[in-house]
Amino acid sequence: MKTLIVFLLAVLIGYILVSSTIQNRFKEIELNARVLIAEQEALLSVIAETTARNGADAVTEAIIRDCPIDQRSSFDNLLSRIDSLNYTQLTELERLFGRCGSFTASRKAVMVSRLTREIEVYESYVGQLSKILDADQSAAFAVAKWRALITEEQNQSEGFAKLVELQDDIISELLAGKTAASPDVQEILQEASAAREKLLVDKKQADAIRSELVSL
Repeated sequence: MKTLIVFLLAVLIGYILVSSTIQNRFKEIELNARVLIAEQEALLSVIAETTARNGADAVTEAIIRDCPIDQRSSFDNLLSRIDSLNYTQLTELERLFGRCGSFTASRKAVMVSRLTREIEVYESYVGQLSKILDADQSAAFAVAKWRALITEEQNQSEGFAKLVELQDDIISELLAGKTAASPDVQEILQEASAAREKLLVDKKQADAIRSELVSL
């Protein structure tokens, strides 16, 4: 009888030790998941801020490079006077457009793509924590808001690309002999104006979402 009691006590103690070890291990895994989420959230905040001001991080700067300063200056100057340029100047503008025209749009696109990938990583970490806790943690870590932010940033990226396309169309029309007052050019200008207005709306919405995320 005494031997049985000792055996049962040993089993009980063993069970308690094993249970404690398992609980500690789960706590450790949970803590690691939370650390990953916190680190990823910090990275997201930096990338989101850079993307918001149409800037670029070191990775993007290495991929997308602007045209030389002298070409950028000439391009911006010609573009600002596009409705009064002669044929030679328009030809030069078209040449520079191929080198300088899409820089901002391309940089924005790469940053938005980078932000999208990092949000996907963030969401995967939150998903891991949800499995550990056996409860959805998406709301607690504002996953839906991060998704909404990337949607607005993607809209802006598409808007920048659209403006580049329309600028190219205007240059082509002027090179074909159309004037700035011609119906075809005016139609493109109206479309460009609408695209710029939509960009402002998309930016305002993105800024509002970003402010909510910062305040969390």
